[in-house]
Amino acid sequence: MEQEPEILIAGKEKKGREMTPDEQLAEWVKGNSIHNDTTGECCPDFSCCQPKLGIPIEQRLLFQRSGQRVRYEMLGMFLGAAIAGLTEGKEMKVYIAEDEPG
Repeated sequence: MEQEPEILIAGKEKKGREMTPDEQLAEWVKGNSIHNDTTGECCPDFSCCQPKLGIPIEQRLLFQRSGQRVRYEMLGMFLGAAIAGLTEGKEMKVYIAEDEPG
């Protein structure tokens, strides 16, 4: 039986903790979504602060093993899911702009 991942939420009843970004990523890949209080960063999928946004371990492993290009694509998908989750049922428009390479 698969164990439920531990979720630590910053600023709520459970706190994040101080760690390096690499330590945070390693914990996230293992299923522990921990907000990084050292850098103030959420996990790549924002699951430390919004547990319903958590992605499967297999996708977390793919993110960890990928290069920057694939990671940026995945981060865009995670951000889109977060925005969709926050704006669900609300009349809002969100625009994400990307700088053109110069």
